[in-house]
Amino acid sequence: AAVADFVSRYRDSVSPALSQLVQAYDEKRKTFSPERDELGRVVVSAAAYVDPWESRKGVALALERMAPHFGTDDIEPLFRFFVYESLDDPSALVRRHMLDAAIATINVHGTDCVSTLLPLFENFLAEAPKTKELDVVRQSVVVLMGSLARHLDKDDPKVKPIVEKLIETLSTPSQQVQEAVAACLPPLVPSVLDTAQKIVTKLLDQLLTSPQFGERKGAAYGIAAMVKGLGVPSLKQMGIAPALQEAVTNKKSYRHREGALFAVECLSRVLGRLYEPHVVQFIPNLLLCFGDNNQYVREAADDTARAIMSQLSGNGVKMVLPALLSALNEDSWRTKTGSVELLGTMAYCAPKQLSACLPNIVPKFMEVLTDSHARVQNASAQALKQIGSVIKNPEIQGVVPVLLEAMSDVASKAPKCLQALLETTFVHTIDAPSLALIMPIL
Repeated sequence: AAVADFVSRYRDSVSPALSQLVQAYDEKRKTFSPERDELGRVVVSAAAYVDPWESRKGVALALERMAPHFGTDDIEPLFRFFVYESLDDPSALVRRHMLDAAIATINVHGTDCVSTLLPLFENFLAEAPKTKELDVVRQSVVVLMGSLARHLDKDDPKVKPIVEKLIETLSTPSQQVQEAVAACLPPLVPSVLDTAQKIVTKLLDQLLTSPQFGERKGAAYGIAAMVKGLGVPSLKQMGIAPALQEAVTNKKSYRHREGALFAVECLSRVLGRLYEPHVVQFIPNLLLCFGDNNQYVREAADDTARAIMSQLSGNGVKMVLPALLSALNEDSWRTKTGSVELLGTMAYCAPKQLSACLPNIVPKFMEVLTDSHARVQNASAQALKQIGSVIKNPEIQGVVPVLLEAMSDVASKAPKCLQALLETTFVHTIDAPSLALIMPIL
């Protein structure tokens, strides 16, 4: 931040600062050679070497902050540094920040530098050795090409090949790469409208049948990005929504159920509140997946629930809540457990939505805490812990464990809880979530 502030005030210092940062990176990137004495014996071994990756990360962060201040003459040497030096850094964290810095620079200067950067990227992909060590760089360069393609005209013939490479890169088992591709793909979709259905069909097949976790997760991101580019109506027009509904109810293949959950999770994250109407229709199947016999499906259901709840608006909470609360009255313990776990993930709602729904949820948890099935009881206790973990009031935070104990055993634990509340001096405002935990005891 200090470097970026300095160059913003003294524009003539941008190029010298860039040179010094590259030099500092090179210095901290040097490979370590064991020290030997005059007889050739190792004095300091490579095992004693500590990689100064934090310094290289600092260079990446500084470059990202400097992105708005680079001049046209700085762009080519900067991206040669990214492509040929820093995107294959030994540290995954440094590589991630270098990619972020490169994307930030393209977002600012892409329009003016397309003719400079596109040949640089194309030459690297064509000439770089096809070795496993350079795979990570190739994947990053494809992501940069996708970011740059956003600055091309949609009818430019170069866009389609870039989209094809982006779709291939989705198979990379790296969440950062997949998220980056999903972010740069939607603006490019209008350029591939004639092949959009073919792309979606391929991604659906990969999502539901691929044996590789990374490929299926990448396909989920790809489907979400295509829908964002085509518009929400494409969920039905392209057959995506029906395919996901069919897959999540497929009892023969856990990959189909897990893949459908991956897709719904990514659609919720990428589309946000635009996906709310479809969420309501998916809730019954999501509840069943919480009690699935396969561990991977249950884990995917949990991740999907968190993604859904983190994106819900106040109206979305109102649409979803009745279905979840009514499921608590079902006879099936699996359905009850799923509903409780999904209600527990409302802890990941935005604070305003959480405040609105907790007064209705907590009393219901009190009822199911005494359910005859142990799994339902355990799920209720865990859900209350999740909600208790997001309480903001410092005084209530201190007594949350006592409150949860009292809710699970009112007869014997309530007096101790009341005493703890009486001994608490409140100096902060009690918000709605905090009050919702206190009231059942009072």
